[in-house]
Amino acid sequence: MTKEILDASHFAEVSFVPHSYQGTLAPTGDSTIQVTGTFTLHGTPHELTLPMEVHMEGTRCTVKTHFKVPYVQWGLKDPSNFVLRVGKEVDIDLILVGSL
Repeated sequence: MTKEILDASHFAEVSFVPHSYQGTLAPTGDSTIQVTGTFTLHGTPHELTLPMEVHMEGTRCTVKTHFKVPYVQWGLKDPSNFVLRVGKEVDIDLILVGSL
């Protein structure tokens, strides 16, 4: 998958650059927001809006999100063959931890 489908030697970076968010971030505790940004996979940008759960505690911030990447729909090769069948989407669970 890494070599043949993702061509990681040429496309080593996958990124999500947020542009805006909707919702209210509480200074402490939990918040749920919608973050819109550009997800770049295999050198091609895709606009996404992701639900994000944010937990603020002192200077520590934790963000969690789950989303699907429809890699075949986005133009990457389907690795399925007559023996192996794989899904056309990949589930991504992302947890970010940082300090303010």
